[in-house]
Amino acid sequence: MANSTGNEFEKLFHRLMELRHDDYIPIRTAGNIGDLGGDGLRTTTRTLYACYAPETLDVSSVRRKFRKDVESALRQRPGQFDVFVFVHNDQRGGVHPEVSALLMDAGRDHPAIAFQQAGPQKLWAEALYLDLPKMELLLEEAIPVERVVYRIGLAEIEPLLKHLAQGRRTVGPPAPVALPTTHKMDFNALSEQARAVLQAGRPYSYLVEQYYQGLIDLRERDETAAGFSAYYARMRDEFGEDTDEILWQMQRYVLGQEAPRWDRDEAAKGVLAYFFDECDIFEVPPADWRPAPAMEGGRP
Repeated sequence: MANSTGNEFEKLFHRLMELRHDDYIPIRTAGNIGDLGGDGLRTTTRTLYACYAPETLDVSSVRRKFRKDVESALRQRPGQFDVFVFVHNDQRGGVHPEVSALLMDAGRDHPAIAFQQAGPQKLWAEALYLDLPKMELLLEEAIPVERVVYRIGLAEIEPLLKHLAQGRRTVGPPAPVALPTTHKMDFNALSEQARAVLQAGRPYSYLVEQYYQGLIDLRERDETAAGFSAYYARMRDEFGEDTDEILWQMQRYVLGQEAPRWDRDEAAKGVLAYFFDECDIFEVPPADWRPAPAMEGGRP
């Protein structure tokens, strides 16, 4: 949007709105009737859009363009729209005072119509609703999500573990830890989504061990694990058999209250996988327990 003007900006706007709203209709000019005062129309919300994206803002040109589009739309589209949106490419965080006056004057002169503006910030807010495939269509290029996910390192793991260490509670000496088992996920009836979270974290769980091996105070690992186990027990009491909810609460416990960046979110999965595989959280099945055939690999 920052680099688009004129027809290029209008094409970008059409592409965004068609990807975002099923009822959006891009309008092209046709012979001597032009575009009937609008560049786009949403049928369900009865909203008409008029684009103006010059290379440099000229107030007199804006005034002429706005008044011409409004007059043309009211004359040639009677009863077809309830909202008129003036779409622009002004990047300066607001509209020109003259534009705000034009919108107010138009609303006063035509009280049955709502007059609004949409600049880069509002258009970006629309784009944020798009899923990955649609966002790639909008940008006309691939978004390399998978490539950046595998850049997790100790720099992402360490602050999470420090957070856990600082927030740990005194819960007495840790209980003896059972040996890990390949049936633990079946025993806890974890869903496929929960298993995927743990599996995604396993490539990074060695970083947790690496962190603890580098500490002078080796008790921190056991004390943090004990606090982690205590929080798990609290979540187990609160949510019972809902293991997906428990795992989500444990992930929140790792991340704290902040909204995580993608790298910290991936790092949290590594922390969860480590403490799960070390048997500090979730129930450990008896040594002779085996899943029923219907449970193998997921919920029955």
